[in-house]
Amino acid sequence: MQWSTMHPYFSKNKLKGLAISNSGPIRESHNSFARAEPFVMEESKVASDKDDVFHFIAYVPHNGRVYELDGLKKGPIRLGEVAGADSGGDWLTVARPAIQARIERYATSEIRFNLMGLVKNKKDTLLAEQASLEQQKAALAGDAAAAAELEARLQACRRGIEVEDEKLGNWKLENMRRKHNYVPFVVNLLRILAERNQLKPMLEKAQQPRPS
Repeated sequence: MQWSTMHPYFSKNKLKGLAISNSGPIRESHNSFARAEPFVMEESKVASDKDDVFHFIAYVPHNGRVYELDGLKKGPIRLGEVAGADSGGDWLTVARPAIQARIERYATSEIRFNLMGLVKNKKDTLLAEQASLEQQKAALAGDAAAAAELEARLQACRRGIEVEDEKLGNWKLENMRRKHNYVPFVVNLLRILAERNQLKPMLEKAQQPRPS
């Protein structure tokens, strides 16, 4: 799905957030990972002081600068310039102090912090490298040593692509299991066990103290 097809006004910066929040495909994909509940409550729930409420903040590099994106703020916050941005400077040297300062601010009352990195699909990078190596190999004429070196790099790329394909397959299976609603199966299993008078003995056995 292309971002530009999600909303007719997505190209306008001020409407990007609205377009994302109102996107049906994104909402459906997000809700598909919700925990299956045996009963659906119609009323909306307001978070209380006892509920865990988590907030996401993003740090992104753009045009040689690092910005903090916080949905609770009016706009992006510029954290600083990236030293040597033109030559591939490390923008994390600017973001890291800001992240550490935020964690230390709540160090005495909160220990649950999660850091996630959004990176380019590794398979796409390997496919692009493979295409480049194949072009270089095709352009060689009579240089057996250089061709052998390129072939070794190509083999490494192919193995990497196979690893990524296997990883994506495992993730797909894991997501299928995570999103599947097992509640009807569990309820039906308990009903059958109760009809066969097997449920109560199993509960009594489970409640017995284990030998130390």
